[in-house]
Amino acid sequence: MKRLALGMVATFFLAACAGGGGGTTNSAGTPKAGGTLKIALESELRTLDPLKSSQRVERQVYYNMYDSLVTIDPSLKIKPGLATAWQYSDSTTLQFTLRQGVKFHDGTDFNGDAVKFNIDRILNAASSPRKSELASVKSVEVKDASTVIFHLKKPDAALLAQLVDRAGMILSPAAIAKGGADFGLNPLGAGTGPFAFVDWKRDDHLTLKKNPSYWISGRPYLDGLIYRPITDSSSALAALRTGDIDVAGTNAIADKDVVSVKSDSSLIYKDAAGLSFGGFEVNNASGVFADKAKRQAVALALDRAQIVKNVFFDIHVLSNGPIPPTSWAYDSSERLYAKPDVAKAKSMASGFSFGMKTPNTPGSIQEATLIKDQLSKADITVNIQVEEFGQVLNDAEAHKFDAALVGWSGRIDPDGNMFGWFHTGGGFNDGQYSNPQVDTLLE
Repeated sequence: MKRLALGMVATFFLAACAGGGGGTTNSAGTPKAGGTLKIALESELRTLDPLKSSQRVERQVYYNMYDSLVTIDPSLKIKPGLATAWQYSDSTTLQFTLRQGVKFHDGTDFNGDAVKFNIDRILNAASSPRKSELASVKSVEVKDASTVIFHLKKPDAALLAQLVDRAGMILSPAAIAKGGADFGLNPLGAGTGPFAFVDWKRDDHLTLKKNPSYWISGRPYLDGLIYRPITDSSSALAALRTGDIDVAGTNAIADKDVVSVKSDSSLIYKDAAGLSFGGFEVNNASGVFADKAKRQAVALALDRAQIVKNVFFDIHVLSNGPIPPTSWAYDSSERLYAKPDVAKAKSMASGFSFGMKTPNTPGSIQEATLIKDQLSKADITVNIQVEEFGQVLNDAEAHKFDAALVGWSGRIDPDGNMFGWFHTGGGFNDGQYSNPQVDTLLE
């Protein structure tokens, strides 16, 4: 059996990159029903509750458990999901027609009440990354079991795109109530997706089983899925080659190994364009980077092209900002990042140090080490602080960091790569960037 390695494009916003091309080696055969697929994840999940999720690997699992109101086709065009149709009666009134006959895994009905429950759950949450994604939504009205109306505070061209992702995932209200405080660890019966949750043993495996009543006829082909967190990319590749896992995607396989994977006749390599970015964010509100001059000095001392070449082996490409070259909104004439200028960096600020929260993966540690070396040339000292990826996110969300290596999986509408990160109230604005002029432009 040939196993699959998936390559995804990424982009950095401070040390920026995006990648593409590559093509496909080998080919997959005709799908056959049955079997259990074993999948490597580059890190452990923190939660199975979309309300609280901020990890790319979580979303990778969610899409097999939960369905969204709308989804996308391979060309990134929005198409029906749990909603079969939608229309604006005016600029602030959006009506959805819901798919009928759909059941949650716990046997309860998917309907308008479930949609309202899930959207209200986001709007009323004390804190959630989803809140800023639905910032334009004032309320949801249930017209009948198969019709809901979103009433908006203001027009929002990006709303449908946000509902493709976790903000639009509809879960069983009964399952959420039954799960209580532990729902994110044990979401039994919560989804409508092709696979249902079975069990999750942290740092070992997460198991899903086939949903025999899935609303798409004939799907899924597989009997089940088993996810395994393998943070060491060399171990993930070895497991792929021995058959201990069947699929390794995104960051599970190191970019340095892509050439080897492509030439391995026992493996299938798929390369797909993405909309993501990655790099490191800084804490603008407190600590060393509250000083704008120090932020500018770091930006000037970074050699992003060297990072792309030495760490990512040119699998990724440089981007000019948080909107990647793969997006329709990308403008190659915009130059947000200056070329490296160590002398100018020293003139801005030097002789200071900061800590960098770094995920405990070989690629992240290599990246942080290269950044440390680059900044040392400008008399800036980087103290690398290696942590499990979930802890890096915890620290970032609590604003307990100077700098943190992070990534963003991207959104099909460029607003999704901007608002959450750079608006004062953005759900992913861990660096606490705040600029009234930027807020106005994003709004």
